[in-house]
Amino acid sequence: MRQEIEISKTEFNSFYEPIIKSYNKDFIFLFEEHQKLLDLLFGKLAKVTIQDLYNFINSSKNNFLNAYLYRLIGIREIIYCRENKFDLSIKDVWEWIKNSIILIPDQIISTIGSQGFLSIPLYKYESGDDKSRFDFIRLHIWDDSLDEYMDLEKNKDFSIHTHTFFAQSWILTGSVINNTFDYEINSENSQYSFFKIQYNDSLNEVNQHTSVAVNEEIDVELQQTSKEIHFAKGYYFVKQGKLHQSGHLSSPEASATFFSFTGKDGLTNSSIVIGPKSIKLSEINRKVNISPIKLLEKIDLQIKKNINHE
Repeated sequence: MRQEIEISKTEFNSFYEPIIKSYNKDFIFLFEEHQKLLDLLFGKLAKVTIQDLYNFINSSKNNFLNAYLYRLIGIREIIYCRENKFDLSIKDVWEWIKNSIILIPDQIISTIGSQGFLSIPLYKYESGDDKSRFDFIRLHIWDDSLDEYMDLEKNKDFSIHTHTFFAQSWILTGSVINNTFDYEINSENSQYSFFKIQYNDSLNEVNQHTSVAVNEEIDVELQQTSKEIHFAKGYYFVKQGKLHQSGHLSSPEASATFFSFTGKDGLTNSSIVIGPKSIKLSEINRKVNISPIKLLEKIDLQIKKNINHE
């Protein structure tokens, strides 16, 4: 574990809303009130140790609270390693994040977006209109078992896109593709167009919105600039505004990554999605409540197998 061994009440408070927001919207009504949580864990102390939090988990039968604490420890480690450019201990962080999901599976947001992977939000920090402080961390999973929930042709059509925020991905298991592209507008060889993504009213509900891709009638020619393959314990970056396409090469095994977006490391005004210029409009649905438990068990076995072979 790389993170600081003590956590202050102030720092603990800073994790509360971003973690609560990553669970089902009913979670907050089943969880401890914020002040009661502080009194329970800190009492009159200004700081506690991570070992104190472990000891509390080991003595507690409250799965909601235990899941929250596992999530906090795992996310704090990811952020600490990200900010200090340390390697991530896959074994430890995976165990914390996995426990934060399997202890309360009914409270997990687990959806498939247009890129063809299962996405589970883990932490989301927002500061009003100040996008430079935006920080969003998710678990991404690719597996053949997800194909039945997707329109594979549609996923392929709209797989090339940019992000508003700088992104970083840590590979937990499997092998992940990251292809990058440049484009030329209004080329005679244009086969693609820019698409604008229009979201429904549930945008503020993390990972639970549906969207429609609308052709903006701006035709482009694509040039692939790189083809990357990343393996377990590796990582890669995607600069804000850079066209890229992700996927995996581990079939029939699963691939999984932790994926973070950070505004402070770079941001643009908007993101781009590329699609075939022959399509004028396409609906993209996020399917809610796809249980990740069997996939987590599969990933857990793969990670343990990799560790045993080291």
